[in-house]
Amino acid sequence: MLAPEARYLIARSSADPNDLKGFLLFQMVQEETMDDDVMANCAYCYEIQLTTDARNQGLGEFLMNLLSCIGSYWKMDKVMLTVFKANKDAFRFYVEKLGFKLDEISPGACLPKYKAKLFDYELLSKPC
Repeated sequence: MLAPEARYLIARSSADPNDLKGFLLFQMVQEETMDDDVMANCAYCYEIQLTTDARNQGLGEFLMNLLSCIGSYWKMDKVMLTVFKANKDAFRFYVEKLGFKLDEISPGACLPKYKAKLFDYELLSKPC
């Protein structure tokens, strides 16, 4: 979280600017692809956190869409993130609400099922 390349999107209450409602931590990175020697430019969401009272209000969707716009502006290929399989609400949010799909290098996309089930996470992405 302290990497010099890391950037934050910070959401505050309009009524009280000292009232932090959430944040999104991201970084522009290059990630592997299934093609040898080809890297993808990614706006990578490392963390998104919202206060309990800010959830289910559209703020998370807004922050993720803003990241996609930033990625598009900087000519990134995709927005990417890691999600734990056990976090069903987050998985559903990214896939059903925002349209993310398993990335080609995610264990669930590139490994046989018996190997993929050994991993507790998946990598999700969508074009900017």
